[in-house]
Amino acid sequence: MVKLQAMKFLPKIKKFIRNAIIIMVLSFLLFEVLYRHSVIDFYKAETSHLNSEADLSNTAVDFLVFGDSFSATAKSINYIDKLRANNPNVSFVNVSVPGIGIRQVNTFASSKINQHNPKAIIYQIYVGNDLTDVDHLWSWEKFSITRNLYWAVSDYFLSLAYFNHKAAAFSPRVNSRTYTMATNVFKEEYYDQRTKRFLYFDAAYFNNTLMLKEPFTSRYDIWLDEMHTFLETVPNDIPVYLVWIPHCSQVSSYYKDNLNQLGAAFPDEIKIQESNYPFFAKATKDLQAYTNVIQINPLSVFQVNDTFDHRLYFANDPHINNNGNVVLSDFLESEIGLE
Repeated sequence: MVKLQAMKFLPKIKKFIRNAIIIMVLSFLLFEVLYRHSVIDFYKAETSHLNSEADLSNTAVDFLVFGDSFSATAKSINYIDKLRANNPNVSFVNVSVPGIGIRQVNTFASSKINQHNPKAIIYQIYVGNDLTDVDHLWSWEKFSITRNLYWAVSDYFLSLAYFNHKAAAFSPRVNSRTYTMATNVFKEEYYDQRTKRFLYFDAAYFNNTLMLKEPFTSRYDIWLDEMHTFLETVPNDIPVYLVWIPHCSQVSSYYKDNLNQLGAAFPDEIKIQESNYPFFAKATKDLQAYTNVIQINPLSVFQVNDTFDHRLYFANDPHINNNGNVVLSDFLESEIGLE
């Protein structure tokens, strides 16, 4: 009797599951469309955290800033806030978001430019992972099925990066950074997990990114196309300062040696520490047609200022610390004419 009743409801259950899947897929596709066209401000909370209400209400801002976690770090450290403090008569709106890249920026760049009508734009580039952000690294041999599927699908559906960004707030990785960034002593077990993942994929990951060796040559082409999209969104009379944040291995042998302990390899150690390293050099050449673009490369300044008792990066994380943000803000002041 029970079996007959179960068989009776089985078609209804199948229909319910089928309809639920269809609704979920259609909802996701709709969300993807909304995200790609920035129909609403998906990063409103992040932007509100980095700016005052007066900043956000400014419809004629001096500088509009796009970037990732290097530009969206805590207010007490952020180089943008140091620029604000040193230049109280200059207005900044910082729309940087941790964990995003140029593809995500392009979903909202136009709306932010129209909203704030900036006199100039700062776009922050991080050479350590910007090429991976446009085309994720995945390997069925080295990573889990779940991670590979996420990376593969997220290259086509940009909204997945948004979901991942929001989910990161509940990740154990956030709590682990409490001690990752709290100590000035290098410890392998404390080091940033994302960096370890890159090195697990390829020991020469950072070296090959900076040198534009495979598999990063094709990724550079994707990144360049996205940069074209961004720059073509900006009116020609608005200066765009492209600020290149160096990878720590370029700055000092201290960081390189620490990464070596994590298994990193730098066969082109000398070349990646040159100011005109391949990634920067090729991008500068490929973007030279944009007369409003100004390239800002703080590598040599970082190299001079990073010393034994004055480190610019965290010991266990590739982000710049408070010292690094001070050096960067001081350098930018001279480069963008705020002094």
